[in-house]
Amino acid sequence: MKENKFNKILEEHQQRIYSLALYILRDKHEAEDITQDVFTRLWNSFDQVDAERMSAWLSAVTRNACIDKLRKRKEFSPVEEIHQITQNHQEPAGNLQHQQLSSWLSNAISCLKEPYSSLIMLCDVQQHNQNTAAKSLNLTTSQVKVYLHRARRELRSLLKEYIHE
Repeated sequence: MKENKFNKILEEHQQRIYSLALYILRDKHEAEDITQDVFTRLWNSFDQVDAERMSAWLSAVTRNACIDKLRKRKEFSPVEEIHQITQNHQEPAGNLQHQQLSSWLSNAISCLKEPYSSLIMLCDVQQHNQNTAAKSLNLTTSQVKVYLHRARRELRSLLKEYIHE
């Protein structure tokens, strides 16, 4: 029974957790390792995690593991893979524009300080609500609203710099 529930949660959340780790770490292999570690932790503490808070728990554990990895690394590596919005472009020019926009967005998000970059990832990229983001980052909902507003304003400013270069 535990195995069936775990497999369902794994299937439902694995790509989101990997995507979050990839955005934070900017390294495909480290993101894969973190994703595996997060689900190993879930397996080991499955009975203690509240099913209603599963998504928030997974996000918080992922974010904390990534921050620990960054502290050990003490440097940021270039983006090896950009997690792009899945969208088919029929024209090569449209595909190129989409890749350029994704690159600008990814670089701009990586320039944001914490918790701004995590909030943009959770709320805008992964489409979580503000309550889930608050639980994931151990913030109040009011803090999330204020920080998210500031993060979006800073992101807009960074993107204007990329566009006007």
